[in-house]
Amino acid sequence: MPAEASSLIPPPLDQLREHPETAPEKVPGLLDRLAQMPDPRDPRGVRHALVGVLALAACAVPAGATSLLAVG
Repeated sequence: MPAEASSLIPPPLDQLREHPETAPEKVPGLLDRLAQMPDPRDPRGVRHALVGVLALAACAVPAGATSLLAVG
């Protein structure tokens, strides 16, 4: 018998199972959602696409980054 999770927050896929009309294959991925964000930066000097910068930050925070310096 598997051990119970220590988090009180149910995993995302368990939340999706409560709604059978939503299939995980039809839910947009993280990069698709981040690509929809408008880029407020001035185009001069932009070297990296906003979706790439946001994706790296989204990976750094769960890995333990707690500041912009740590994300960098």
